[in-house]
Amino acid sequence: MNRRFGFAVLAVAGILVGFAAGTYQKTEAQAPVIAAAATLGARDDSLDELKEIKTQLKEINTLLHSGTIKVVVVLNPDSK
Repeated sequence: MNRRFGFAVLAVAGILVGFAAGTYQKTEAQAPVIAAAATLGARDDSLDELKEIKTQLKEINTLLHSGTIKVVVVLNPDSK
C-alpha cells in the first residue's frame, strides 16, 4: 500500500508540474527600436575622427623618423 501511495503522489506531482509548465506563457516583447539615423550619424562621425587621428599619427611618425623634430621630455617637480 505504501508503494502505491508513493506512486500516486509522484504521479499527481508530475501532473501538477506539467500543468504549471503548460500554462506558463512566454513573453512576446519586441526588441527595442533604435533610431537608425542617429546611430549611423554618430558612427560616421566616429569614423571620420578616427581617420583624422590616423592621418595625424602618420604625419607625426614621418617627422620623428626624418629627424627634423626632436622630443624633449620635461618633468615638472611640482606635479603630484
